[in-house]
Amino acid sequence: MKTNGIYEITDTFAYELEIHYDYYWEDATNDTPSVDDLDVTKVLLNGSDILTFYYDFLETEISTQLHEYAQENKFK
Repeated sequence: MKTNGIYEITDTFAYELEIHYDYYWEDATNDTPSVDDLDVTKVLLNGSDILTFYYDFLETEISTQLHEYAQENKFK
């Protein structure tokens, strides 16, 4: 299954970080464990594209939070 979403981190009057993603998953069966994958498709900081900066400097800091958010919101 597949869904997409936007994970937002904001600080009032300071910044708005939007991380756009595609989340794929397959539920576990008797024969196979569950699998999932998360692809970040766009990252905007106050409307400016910072996708390369995200991968270079922010991914390790945010990836766990983003993955948990995507899992929790996959049916919304």
